[in-house]
Amino acid sequence: MRAFVLLALPLALAACSQQPETDGDAPESAETAARENVTLDLQATGIVVPPQEGIEQLDVPFGSNRSATEATLANVLGAATGGHEGEGDCALQTTEYPGLTLNFQEEQFVGYMASAPYVPELGRAEMLGDPGVSLVADSTLDGEFAIGTGETTIAGKFSGEDDTAQVERLWAGENCIFR
Repeated sequence: MRAFVLLALPLALAACSQQPETDGDAPESAETAARENVTLDLQATGIVVPPQEGIEQLDVPFGSNRSATEATLANVLGAATGGHEGEGDCALQTTEYPGLTLNFQEEQFVGYMASAPYVPELGRAEMLGDPGVSLVADSTLDGEFAIGTGETTIAGKFSGEDDTAQVERLWAGENCIFR
């Protein structure tokens, strides 16, 4: 079961995810095996993997080296599933995991974008009921909201405008969002 907990808004978001089970036929190395029920604290300044399943806290702040960031997150999320090297209108390089895209510029971790299972399973009314969450006025993205203010902001987008609309995406740092 996936759950979402709002902790110390606007500074942290935590999301639990049950990773897909393997079929047991092919052994996975520690470097590529995804852990089950991993919790990530998505923060305005990077990502924290809190202590869980026999691992100590892992901090991945913006500005971290790309190879260290990828290695740290691969230890809990499994092998990357894709990415690109900054083509076209978006100069950011990316590394993708199911539900999480890491953004890099000049070999530094500069942002992320998260979707299910790393976004809250709360409706729009519940999210906006928190005093640290507000809709972004005059946004060209329907349903855009912010958690926090100033430089400690995590942005997001609801799937619709009714009270039960779900959180579709969360992002922080540098991202290629075309408006």
